[in-house]
Amino acid sequence: MDLKKEKIKKVIFFIFTIIFVTLTMIGGVLVIMGKVNNAGYAAIPSLFTMISSMLYRNSKKAIEENTQEKR
Repeated sequence: MDLKKEKIKKVIFFIFTIIFVTLTMIGGVLVIMGKVNNAGYAAIPSLFTMISSMLYRNSKKAIEENTQEKR
C-alpha cells in the first residue's frame, strides 16, 4: 500500500467532511428558519458527511496499520 496516497486521501476525505458538515448546518438553519420547506437540504449533506467521515476513518486506520507493519 502506498502510504503517500493514503495520506492524500485522508486529507481529501477530511476536507469533504468539513464541507458537508457546514452544508448540513446551513441546511438545518434554513429549514428551521422556514426559508425552505424541504428537510432534504440538511439530510442529504448529512448523508455525505457520514460517508466521507467513514472513508476518512478507514484511510486513517490503513495508515496506522501500514506504519505499524514497518516497525
